[in-house]
Amino acid sequence: MKKFGILLTILLVLGVVSLPNAFAHYPTFPVKTVEDILDFCEFYYDEYLYLGMDNLLLQHPRFPNLRACGILYDHVAWSSTHPGRDLVLLNEIEKYLGDSNFLLERHLREFTSMPDWIKRDAQLWVDGMNKDNQYAYGIRAMLDNKVLSPEIIDNTVNRSCDSMVCLIEGDYVKYRYSNKYGDTIIEKFEILDKSPEQILITAQKTSSEKRQNFEISLDNDLKISNTKECCNIDKFIFKIPLEFEDIENKYNIVGKTTYPIGNISREGVIAQTEDENHVLVIDKETGLLLSEEHIEENIVTVWEKSSLIETNVFQKSAGVKLENMNIPKWWKTSTMWFLEGKFSETEYLQAMEFLIEKNILRV
Repeated sequence: MKKFGILLTILLVLGVVSLPNAFAHYPTFPVKTVEDILDFCEFYYDEYLYLGMDNLLLQHPRFPNLRACGILYDHVAWSSTHPGRDLVLLNEIEKYLGDSNFLLERHLREFTSMPDWIKRDAQLWVDGMNKDNQYAYGIRAMLDNKVLSPEIIDNTVNRSCDSMVCLIEGDYVKYRYSNKYGDTIIEKFEILDKSPEQILITAQKTSSEKRQNFEISLDNDLKISNTKECCNIDKFIFKIPLEFEDIENKYNIVGKTTYPIGNISREGVIAQTEDENHVLVIDKETGLLLSEEHIEENIVTVWEKSSLIETNVFQKSAGVKLENMNIPKWWKTSTMWFLEGKFSETEYLQAMEFLIEKNILRV
């Protein structure tokens, strides 16, 4: 049983992140015990049903061992109401782990220097037995444990917000949309080109059934064109400064809030329609939509919610990307020389940190 707890503590991968109230996208409880781990897998089960395991992993790249939850999801006991259900599931994972000391060590979360399991993974990568993403997993673990500390860039500093629009080429935002009917959709928008004439964006929409890609533009009101064909979210950026009396003659600002995204907090304003059925949280500095909730209470109550789950608009660590990963081929040679003792661990880590900061090594 203890082994199982150690195995899945990696589900913490870069920490448990809490988002506000009904917009919670990550569990708000710590994952420290065996029971917490089972709760973690149950937290993601509905999303697993909507997206499938591959898309679930794609949407949560910082939790690569979510796949371990798949062992539970596929087990006949998962849907059981028998009192011994939990024990059966925990024993199944323990059986999967076996007595491998290597796996135990690999899944211990805290370390202050480069652990042996990362060196072993690097050797397997050099030998062609591990893929790039398996090697990158070790780098992310070192970033999480501050063994690597590349410079963090505040993207809002010196950002040019011309024409009251605080976007630049390369900006991206990702939202999770859901409603009471069980639909869960991930929508990502990225700025391809910004000019006085138009703002060209790509949109990617991922549901349990399919993934769709669109190339569209924002209109003069910064709304997404062809929303019926493309997206559930029709607007993710507002012009700044936000007028305190009203926004676009539709929303009244009724308060302020602090909205956490990852390891940062943003100051947002709360805006709502007069009937209070449509509520927005908008980033005060950039005008970026942080969350949106729409409720209509008629004969049948209908609600829709969207929350920002990932963006590079506010802050990024240079070169650290969970998408568009890039590891230069020549870095494998450098890694081989390090493993052969031709230069020290300190020199290897300093070189890696430099490459991350210069956006050459992206994980």
